[in-house]
Amino acid sequence: MFEFQKTQLEFIEHIKDPENKPFSHPIESRRMNIYKELFFNNIKGFLSSGFPVLESLYSEDEWDRLARQFFAEHECRSPYFTDISKEFVEYLSNEYELQACDSAFMAELAHYEWMELAVSIRKQTQKWDAVESVENMQLSQLASVVSYQYPVHQISQDYQPTESNGPVYLVIHRDSDDKVDFTLITAMTAHLLLTIENNAHLSIDSLNSIMVESLPQLDAAQVIQGVKQIVEQMLEHEILIPYSINE
Repeated sequence: MFEFQKTQLEFIEHIKDPENKPFSHPIESRRMNIYKELFFNNIKGFLSSGFPVLESLYSEDEWDRLARQFFAEHECRSPYFTDISKEFVEYLSNEYELQACDSAFMAELAHYEWMELAVSIRKQTQKWDAVESVENMQLSQLASVVSYQYPVHQISQDYQPTESNGPVYLVIHRDSDDKVDFTLITAMTAHLLLTIENNAHLSIDSLNSIMVESLPQLDAAQVIQGVKQIVEQMLEHEILIPYSINE
């Protein structure tokens, strides 16, 4: 490695972790502090805007510590600022060790908040076909089925569960007015939606057959009626999209 590259690496490491990574080259401390504050405040700003509920559960010093630890320890794979939130979720899920001030639901809450952001900027290429009766359907690209062990959609400063009652199933979705929302669903609805997602342009008849087979403990007519109700509700929320197989 060339000397200039070594200097660059040492500079970067000092910016990320100034307390543990000294910079040996002469530079005015005022200028160095500007660099350190600029980079760190940018990272912390993205975290604060992306995870407002999670941040609200910490004191200012605790949140600064968490942001600093992420900045110092995690090697981001993406060069885009918009991916910082995703990198933070991966860090909490795979690298971070819970501290005394952290809650057990921390990683799940962060994932939920990131999903809301991800859905809000996701692009859609699907067409919404105008059909008189829905025979085939697909999961909207603006909807994601997720499950958690904690009720992350209810967590706030006033409600912080200490034990999981899971699983909790949610659909995070964006409608045609670009409003992002969530819908609390049952395990059956989650299974139905994932079945549609994994089988392109699934027909109602095929969906009924799959669901009846996967729920042998229930009467077939009861399952088919349940499928009809769920599909109607999901179409209304624009979570499912009707698809004309002839087009």
